[in-house]
Amino acid sequence: MKLICQAAAGAIMVHLLYWVITFTVGYAKTMLYQPNIEALWANEHVLQSEVSFGYAVSPSPIEYLASFLATALLFWCLLALYKKFASKPSW
Repeated sequence: MKLICQAAAGAIMVHLLYWVITFTVGYAKTMLYQPNIEALWANEHVLQSEVSFGYAVSPSPIEYLASFLATALLFWCLLALYKKFASKPSW
């Protein structure tokens, strides 16, 4: 049971780390963005002449759950291998 809890904790840490890095990169890009208005005003191709209708596809809760379970399974396998090889005496 301890191994399963450690694997779940590892999966949570990986997912949190991914979210924090994604958020930090997006925040940094937003804060450091400085548009060149003069160059954009001179170029008429920058302005879009078409409109697209639709919606953005975001992952479903099942995909999030599958990602979490796959990461937890990977951590469980790695921890089991580590435990197996760490307990053997070295000659």
